[in-house]
Amino acid sequence: MLSVVIPTRSKAPSLRATLVALAAQGHRGPYEVVVVDDGSTDGTRELLHRLAGEAPAPRVVEGPERGRAAARNAGAAAARGRRLLFLDDDILTAPGHLNAHQEPSGCQALAHGPLREFPGARRWLERHAASDAAELAAAAARVAAGEEGRLLRNTLETLVCAMDEGKVPPVAPWAACVGANTSLPRALFEEVGGFDEGFGRGWGCEDLELGVRALAAGAHVVVPAPAAGVHLTHARPDRWEQHAVNLDRFTALHGLRAVRELPRLLGEGGGVAAYVAACTGAAPAVR
Repeated sequence: MLSVVIPTRSKAPSLRATLVALAAQGHRGPYEVVVVDDGSTDGTRELLHRLAGEAPAPRVVEGPERGRAAARNAGAAAARGRRLLFLDDDILTAPGHLNAHQEPSGCQALAHGPLREFPGARRWLERHAASDAAELAAAAARVAAGEEGRLLRNTLETLVCAMDEGKVPPVAPWAACVGANTSLPRALFEEVGGFDEGFGRGWGCEDLELGVRALAAGAHVVVPAPAAGVHLTHARPDRWEQHAVNLDRFTALHGLRAVRELPRLLGEGGGVAAYVAACTGAAPAVR
């Protein structure tokens, strides 16, 4: 069984879109959806209550309200599958997504579905607030196909795809462990101790840090195109201030050059070429 673990906190409109898109895939393999409600104060509880009578109905777990890492760990502990897919509450997926995560290449595969950003997400969610499930699923499919506004790839995803395609050296293969759309075997997740809850409530790096430990324990990275997703882009107050704090913790835990140089990729004005140059001493062309 594949267990889809979705942490959420007060994002009912995007969570609904995520769950509707998953249900519309028509996936016939054994899977479950575990939603970790980490202290929502909007209409999330009401939404999950309405979905309780539908198939496949998500199982709801009360979150510990100690941050994203702790919420994901709580979902994993409640999950019953042999493979865990961590999906955020603002990701649209298309048919084939669950298949790609359920049967990746190799039993030790850490599979990341490449993500693109949807800058028009806020207006799109407002426009479909009153849509029924069928209408919303059809609209989500159009977004995933690039038919409703432009889709962009951020610098982290650009690096991951460039490494996968051999366009740049594999300077940081663990960067594919993006918690918004990544799966791995439960046994491996438990072996490495899950997400580090020491990252607390701040945003960023807790997923990449898990990737470092997973690869050290023998995982290998695959980036299957059918596992792709679209991120419903949203504003995050103090995003980079939180990220800087978590990056400091990440660097303290792992003194790898590729970790220390992450500001050249993720910081203001950063990019793939600058990051690869810092990690290797040479900057190959990125097509």
